[in-house]
Parts: sequence; C-alpha cells; structure tokens
Amino acid sequence: MGRKSGNQHRAAMTAGVILARQQWRRWLPVLAALVLVLAVQATLAPSRASADPTQTGQWTAPFNIGVVGIHAQVMPNSDNVLFWQYPKNTTGTKAVLFNTDTLTGIDVTQSYQRDGFCAGNDLLPNGEVFDAGGHLYNSANPGSHEDGNGAPQTDLFDPSTNTWTPGPLLATPRWYPTNIETADGKIDIFSGQVNPTTKAAPVEQYDPATNTMTTLPATASKSMPVYPRMTLLPNGLMLNSEPNAYTNLFNPATNTWKGLGNTAFRAARTEGSAVQLANLNQVLIAGGKNGSGATATAEIIDFSQAKPAWHLTGSMNFARAYANTVLLPDGTVLEVGGGTSGSYTTTAAVKTAELYNPATGTWSVMAAQTAPRIYHSTAVLLPDGRVLSAGMDSGTYQNTAEIYSPPYLFAGPRPTITSAPSTVGYGQQFTVTTPDAANITSAVLVKPPGVTHAMQQDQREVPLQFTQTADGTGLTMTAPADGNHAPPGWYMLFILNSSGVPSVASWVQVG
Repeated sequence: MGRKSGNQHRAAMTAGVILARQQWRRWLPVLAALVLVLAVQATLAPSRASADPTQTGQWTAPFNIGVVGIHAQVMPNSDNVLFWQYPKNTTGTKAVLFNTDTLTGIDVTQSYQRDGFCAGNDLLPNGEVFDAGGHLYNSANPGSHEDGNGAPQTDLFDPSTNTWTPGPLLATPRWYPTNIETADGKIDIFSGQVNPTTKAAPVEQYDPATNTMTTLPATASKSMPVYPRMTLLPNGLMLNSEPNAYTNLFNPATNTWKGLGNTAFRAARTEGSAVQLANLNQVLIAGGKNGSGATATAEIIDFSQAKPAWHLTGSMNFARAYANTVLLPDGTVLEVGGGTSGSYTTTAAVKTAELYNPATGTWSVMAAQTAPRIYHSTAVLLPDGRVLSAGMDSGTYQNTAEIYSPPYLFAGPRPTITSAPSTVGYGQQFTVTTPDAANITSAVLVKPPGVTHAMQQDQREVPLQFTQTADGTGLTMTAPADGNHAPPGWYMLFILNSSGVPSVASWVQVG
C-alpha cells in the first residue's frame, strides 16, 4: 500500500480520537460505578471490623442521666451510680442517683450550701460515699467556680436514705485533693490547692468510725501537684506515681516519704492515668500531657522486684490525656476517652477505646463511643461487667452517659453465682455456690473507685485462691490476707469461666 497523504493521515488520526472518545464515554459509567463500589468497600471494611463485638466490644447510644457526670461512684448492693457536678440553679452540689438497669435517676442534690465540684471522693467501708474539699462556695453566685480556691468542707452520702450530710471540716482547704483508703479503713487526703498560689502540703486523715479529722505529723507533709495519683501497695506503702516525673513512696506507719526515682518517660504526665494491676504489685501509668503535648506511652513498675524501677511497656494506639482507666474482671485494662488536649474540639477527642493486656504488654483498638469524653469525664465498672462512661465539659452530650460491653460479654454464656456471703473476714475461707463450678478458672474482688478528673481513687482488683467443693456445687475461696491487699469495705465478687466470661457480681463486704 502506498503512503497516505498528510490530509489522509490527519483524517485517520481524528477519526481514531473520536472513536476512542466514544468508547471512553460508553465505558465511563461502568468505570465510575466500579470506582464507587471500591470506595464503598474501602469505607465499610473498617466499619465491619469495628462492628464485630466479639473483637472490639459494643457501645450503647448516649442516654440522659440528668447531670454532668464529673464525679462518679458505683454504689454497693445495687445497680446505682451516684453522679454529681457543681451547683446549677441549686443551693448545694447537684447530684443524681442513676440506675443503670432501668436507665432512670432520682435527684439527690445537696440541700445545704456546698460546692463539691473538684473534690476528692471514695467509698467508705460501710458503703457511704465520702468527699473532701472542692470549690470554695460563693453564696452570692453558687454557679460560679473560683478555680484554685479550696473548700474546707467534707460530705457523706448515705445510700440507705439517699441523703447528704456535712462531715467534719478540713484543717486545710483543698481544691483537687486525692482520697485514698488506708489498710485500717481510714481515708488519707493528699494535696489540693488552698488558693491559686498555695498548695496544701499537710496530709489529713478521716476516721469514719469517729467521724473526725486529724492532721498527720509534719513529716507526712509534702507539696505535690494537685490530684496526685496515689496507690496502696500490698507491702503497706503508698505510691505517688503522677503527675510529676519523679515518683515517691509514703509510709503510713512512720508518716514519712522516700524518693523512688524518675519514670521511664522522664517527664510529667499531667492528666495521665494510673492503675494498680490485678497482681497488686504492678502499677501501670499511661498517657498524659507535658510541654510537647499528649503522649501515647505507657510504663510499669513492679514492687515484687528487689529494686523496683519504671520501664516502658507497649504504647497506646492513640496519644491521650484526660482519659479514664478501668480495671476489668479478667485483669485487662480499658482506656476510655481522653484526647490530645482537654479542649472539646473534633480534633482533640479520642472516642476509640483501647484494651491493655498485661500478659502481652500490648494495647488493642476497641469500639468507639459517640460522645467526646475528655475533661471532666468519668468511667466506672458496673456489677454486670460493663463499663459506664459519662461526663464532659461542654456540648450536646454534656448530661449523657454511654455503656460499653467488652468483648468478653460476646464470648458465650455467663457463669452464675447462686449464693455468696455478704461479709468475709481477712484470711477467712468461704463458699460460693455456682452451677458452673467445674468451668471456673478465676475469681476476683473489684473495689469500686471514686472517679473524677481522669483519676480512679482506690481502684483495685484482688485475685482470689479457690478450689472446687467436694460435691461440685461450688467453690471454696480464701479471702484476702489483710487490709494492705484489700482495704476494708465493699467489693464486687466476679467468677470467670474458661472463656473469660465474667458472672454478674455479688457484693461482699471484706474486713
């Protein structure tokens, strides 16, 4: 064939381009549909993974609790959680006793002038709630909060009458103090702010048996950051693990302090979380913020070692401060909420929970809750093994809570406790009847903490030794040895089967 002329060649080229464009237009809808399908699959893939409750657990939708859950305390022998905030169109601290079974609450606001917002709070051995300090009450404007100005008041909440009464006055006013129960059932109160320029260095002790307050000897005094993280160890010492990088031990027997050394992070973990692991000798601290922002790092100290020292463990998947750390009955640790800062912005909040496994030193991503829970949030373990998350500083979900069901609640049938004693003494053997005795692999006592400001005061989990009864109808258990292992008071008793599924707890008063 002869060569085409220039015009013929250009005509052929034009025709080819036109044909290609026509073919492209014909296939364009098909390609567009294919791209859309791939995009949808890519979007849904992680959603399907996170929606598998056997792997990541499951959150309820937010529900109204009638109060900002800034302080939270699980109440013994019930499905109730006591929540309180600051006065809001009320004379005293606004409070609600909320039932997590019926999702209804009753107003238990204090009837007297008081602002218990930013107090220290925990549960007394008799089941009453004790809080200490808070904001200095402004009678001219009860809704205002004079940050940094501590209150000298304390309060008692009696669950038998659902009423508050004033407790004895503190010798030193305190804003942001920490409560911790001693081995003999008293409450030591550390730190707090007297006023914007003065820390509360003296340590005070509340004795519920006599309803009196005592200031400990001057050797116990120590100026610390507000809301110091304090933990009672089985050796009788109290660990101060955060917020400072340098950690300390307090000896209640001698009312003296001893330096322990720096954390492995070697920087402050302000608004970080601290939790005593289920073996009682190890304490985990995680997250927090310093001059460089929030961190995802975590570390552990082990007091069963001859020379305890902090060492890094696996880092969280998300950097977060202001998070709440909840001990679960299977010994794992749930990190709830928090954010890269305390600000309620869409970029700051971390809504995805994480689960720490002490056996592997690793964190796993769990399901995400709906509401941002950062500053002024709380989270507590419920007697049915679920976790309630509440509180936030501002926004649509301010008066709401959500409940999380961990993966173990999707791992098969629960074991059941048919009967258990309501009280046990230290070192005492006692029997728990259960039709599942042959399949029970662990049993634990969990002390419900007083929760506020990313701090779980008195949270602890105590493993129990047990054997199956001769007739196979129950378990013979041995109570904790002493108050250093389990300070006196009410505990949730869980039994867990070979699949790691916990029972609904029975309430037991120990000591």
